[in-house]
Amino acid sequence: MDTMKIAILAAALACLGAPLAAQSPKPVEPVTISDMRGMRFCEFLLIYEDHVDIYNTSASDGCPEDLWASMDTAAIAEAHGAKMAQLNGPHFWAMDGQTLGLGETADFGGMAARYAATLPLAALGSGKGADPYKPYVSAKLQTMVFESGKPVYQLVGPDGGVYILNAYGEEVQGGDPANLATQLSPAEGWSFRTETPAQDLTIEGTSETPVDMVGDDLHQYYTRMQGAQ
Repeated sequence: MDTMKIAILAAALACLGAPLAAQSPKPVEPVTISDMRGMRFCEFLLIYEDHVDIYNTSASDGCPEDLWASMDTAAIAEAHGAKMAQLNGPHFWAMDGQTLGLGETADFGGMAARYAATLPLAALGSGKGADPYKPYVSAKLQTMVFESGKPVYQLVGPDGGVYILNAYGEEVQGGDPANLATQLSPAEGWSFRTETPAQDLTIEGTSETPVDMVGDDLHQYYTRMQGAQ
């Protein structure tokens, strides 16, 4: 199994842009989180014979650095009856608030995380959503709010479509996504910019109303503004 593909696709899920192949066989409920710009979060991947379960810390205990550094993936896999476990993160949210679908809370080496989605192994092998600057379709309960007067980080595509950064990783210099302007190497026709909206910006997506997403060359993920309010 190609664990790099798992890590890349998990990054998409970390930004709540689950590919269409993702499922939610476990019950989920809408969870609203506010005042989350810059919030640190992590994910746990439980890898089974035919699927991967994703758990996210955003609505639980967060992702304390010392505890995260001590995680034992073999012990986590054994505790959850999985073939193997993988860590994804930390990441930091770029929006101010969101509502997302989350399920049961589970313990991972002393850190709590909530069920977010299930990804079939077939989807992991496909690499969908992993190639930088190649848009793909995502379907997942998600409402993102970007407050007015605060920076919004965007990729602009060859067709003029604008994609807004969902979350960023530790690779971002100084923890400031504006620095991506010099860190990224966009594909031909793509560009990065920072804008400050005069009004709140809301982007909504559900399994019935999918959204377009794209990743950059640092494997951070952006949602297209189409349907923004």
